[in-house]
Amino acid sequence: MSSESKTFDLIIIGSGPGGYWPAILSAQRGLSVALIEKKDLGGTCLNRGCIPTKTLLHEASFLVRMNPSGFLKPQEEILSYFKKTMEKKDQAIRQVVSGLENLLRRDRITLFRGEASFSHPREVLIKKEGKIIEKLEAQWILIASGAIPAEINTIKRDGQWVIDSDDVLRMEEIPSSLAIIGGGRRGVEFATFFKSFGTEVTLIEKENRILSTMDREISIRYKGLLTKNKVRVLTETEVLASEIDEKNKSIQLTLIQKGNKERVEIQKVLIVAERRGDTEGLGLEKASVARSKGFISVDLSMKTSTPNIYAVGDVVGKGFYAHKAFYEGRIAVENILGKKSEVNYRAIPICLYGNPEASSIGLTEEEAVREYGEVEVGKFPFMACGRSIAEGAQEGMVKIISEKKYGEVLGVHILGPMATELIHLGAMAMKYEIGVEEIKELVFAHPTFSEAFFEGALDTYGEAIHMMKG
Repeated sequence: MSSESKTFDLIIIGSGPGGYWPAILSAQRGLSVALIEKKDLGGTCLNRGCIPTKTLLHEASFLVRMNPSGFLKPQEEILSYFKKTMEKKDQAIRQVVSGLENLLRRDRITLFRGEASFSHPREVLIKKEGKIIEKLEAQWILIASGAIPAEINTIKRDGQWVIDSDDVLRMEEIPSSLAIIGGGRRGVEFATFFKSFGTEVTLIEKENRILSTMDREISIRYKGLLTKNKVRVLTETEVLASEIDEKNKSIQLTLIQKGNKERVEIQKVLIVAERRGDTEGLGLEKASVARSKGFISVDLSMKTSTPNIYAVGDVVGKGFYAHKAFYEGRIAVENILGKKSEVNYRAIPICLYGNPEASSIGLTEEEAVREYGEVEVGKFPFMACGRSIAEGAQEGMVKIISEKKYGEVLGVHILGPMATELIHLGAMAMKYEIGVEEIKELVFAHPTFSEAFFEGALDTYGEAIHMMKG
C-alpha cells in the first residue's frame, strides 16, 4: 500500500440506498466520489431487504389467489412453488445489483471494497483482514453504514432454530410452525408470507398493538385480518426464556403477557425486532462523531456533530425505509453543495407490503387531534370500490385526515390493494397543499383503486357517492 492518500471531494461509507443514491447525485453534479462497501454492493436493501423480500411477497400473493381454486394442493407442489419463489428472489437480486454496478461505472464513481475506519475527520482508512489497504481523504464524508439487529437477551439467533431475516432468504424448507418476534412492518410482512405457504404463525409484539407507528385504526384492522387468517397475534407479550428440543426438532418459548406465563412449542423462531446503527469498527471517536441510543446523531440537514461529516439512512434511526435513506441522502448532498435543506419526516411514507398492503403518511388521527384540535376525517371502504370488487380485493379502506378550517390534508392512511402505490396521492396533496376541496374537483378514471382516495375526500363532508350513508 502506498503511504499517500487518494483524494476525493466526497467519501461515502456504505453502498445501500443511503450510499449509492447520494453518490450518483454528487457525481452528476461534478464531485469526485469514493464509495466504500465492506460486504454486498447495494447493502441490505438490494441483497437482504427490500428487493428480495418484496419478490417473496409478490410470489406469495399468487399462491393466496391460487389456493381457493385448488390449483395447488399436495404439500410437494407447494414446496416446489416455494423453491421457485426463492429462485426468483435470487434472480431479482442479481438484476438490481448488476444495474447498480452499471450506474456507478456510468458516473465514474470509484468503488472500494473493504471496511472503513476513520483516522481523523477528513481521512478514512480501508481495511481487509485487519490490514490497511487504502487511505482516502475528502473534504466531505457521508456515513450510510446501515443497521443491524439489536440483541434480545432472552433468545439468541443460531441460524437454525432461531433465525433472522437473512436466514429466511436461505431457507430450503417451509417450517410447519413459526414464531415471529416483532410486530412491526417486517414482522407482519413475514407473517403474511409464511401463512401463505401454510405455516402456523404466532406473531409476538411487546407493545400494546402491532404496527405501532401507523394509524391506530389501520393497526386494529390489520390485527383483525391476521386473526381472521388464523395468525395468532400476541401483544404486550415478551419472551422470558427459550429452550431447544433437538429430539422433537422444536424450540420451546416461555412467554409472559400481562403477568401470565405461557409455554409454546414452535419449529422455528424468526427475530425481526429492534435494530441499531451499524457503527462497529468505524472509529467514530477519531472523527468526534456523536451517537445517541445506538444511532449516529444528526440535525435536520443530516449533519453530524462534526461539520464536514453527514450521516443518513438506517444508521441514524427514525425508521428503516430505503426511500427515507434516498431522501436523507438528497438532503445531505444539497447541503454539501451549499443549498440549505432540511428533512421533513412527515413527508416520508410508511409502507407495508404484506397481504393486504398498508401505508401511511403524515399525522395519524390521534396526532392530528393533539396538534390541531378539531379535524375532519373522510373514509371510503374498498368493498364499495368497483375495481376492488372486480378483482376480489375488497379488504380495507382509505382514510384522509384534514384540518377543519381550510381542508389541508394532514395525513393519509390506506389499508388494502395497491396501498403502497396509492399513498403517493396523499404525498403530493401534502407537499403541494392540495386540499380536500381541490381533490374533489379532480377526475379519477373508472374503474380504478385510486377512486377510493377520491371518494375518501368526498366523504370528508358526507358526499361520497358509492357508499351507503348511516
